[in-house]
Amino acid sequence: MPDFEKRIVVIGVGNLLLADEGIGVHAVNELKKESFPSSVEIIDGGTAGIDLLYLLEDADSAIIIDCVDAGTEPGSILRMPVDELMLQKPGQAVSLHDINLAEVLSMAKSLGVLPQTVIFGVQPVEIEFGTELTAAVKNTLPRLVQLVKEEISSLII
Repeated sequence: MPDFEKRIVVIGVGNLLLADEGIGVHAVNELKKESFPSSVEIIDGGTAGIDLLYLLEDADSAIIIDCVDAGTEPGSILRMPVDELMLQKPGQAVSLHDINLAEVLSMAKSLGVLPQTVIFGVQPVEIEFGTELTAAVKNTLPRLVQLVKEEISSLII
């Protein structure tokens, strides 16, 4: 990769066994079907939790896709700069993982490995055992993928 290219990581996180909680992984699976420059890495972060630090540390920019409970209309897509997510109060737009996304990002910032980061969150309908997305979240998937592709384009020099 030439020196002038920024390394961009797109990380989809979530649990495919908990219905809508898997939206991030479903989204990166769709993105992997697309063609991007070699400087863009599409990553299935699954339920990585603290291991996300390793995925972020050498990136210039990061896009994280996750299920986010913001109390909005099911299937709603939220785009949040990292600082906005880290400022959330308990009970507001947070990831639904054991160690939440805001905590991982805060650690990355403290360690000096947090790249320019934006989060795309999707409001779930259901977080229960099941491998299928609910209709509202599934219908959101094409728009989510398009928004992430637009974000990637804005980051490529």
